[in-house]
Amino acid sequence: MLHNDALVINIQIAQAVSDRIYSNEGSVANILRLEVIQLMGLETKINKSARSLTGFNGPTTVTMGKIDLDVYSPTVISWQTFMVIDKVSPYNDILGRPWIGKINAITSATHQKIRYLILRGGIDQINSDWAIVRKCLVQELKKSKQTQFLPVNQADLKGAEQTKEKAEPIPDSQADKKGKGRATS
Repeated sequence: MLHNDALVINIQIAQAVSDRIYSNEGSVANILRLEVIQLMGLETKINKSARSLTGFNGPTTVTMGKIDLDVYSPTVISWQTFMVIDKVSPYNDILGRPWIGKINAITSATHQKIRYLILRGGIDQINSDWAIVRKCLVQELKKSKQTQFLPVNQADLKGAEQTKEKAEPIPDSQADKKGKGRATS
C-alpha cells in the first residue's frame, strides 16, 4: 500500500532505544527533547548554549544546548550532534539530514522505509512503525485544533472595510487614464 505518512522509527540512541523518532529530510538539524535526555540520565552532558531554531512556517524555538550521542542504526553506528529543546511534541526526536547523510540513507515515505549501505556491500533498512505514526498524527491533530485561526475571507473583509472608509472619490476630470476614479490608501 502506498503511503504519504511521516517516517517514524524506533532506534537506539546512546544506551536507550528511543521510539517516536521522526526521520525528516527537511530538517537541517537533529533534535532531541530534554525529557528524553533526562530519562537517559544524560542531562549533565548537554553543552548549554541557546540558539534559535526556525520551523518551516516560521515558528521559532530556542534550544537549551546541544549534545553529542551515538545513534545505532542496525549494523551502523554514527556519532551525531542533537539540538536539545524543552518543548512538547508528538515526537521524541527528529533525525534530520545530518544523520541521513552520515549513513548515506535513502528515505521513502511512500514505502515507509529507510535504506542504507552497510559494510561488505549490503543494504539494510529500517521500517516505519505505522501504529506509532497514527498515534503521533492523532496527537498532532488534537494540538492543532486548539489553535484558532481567522479565516482568510474574514480577514480580507476587515481590511477591505478599513480601506473603503479611507478612500475618497476623485472627480472624473482628475481620474487617471485607467479610469479607476477612486483613491486608495
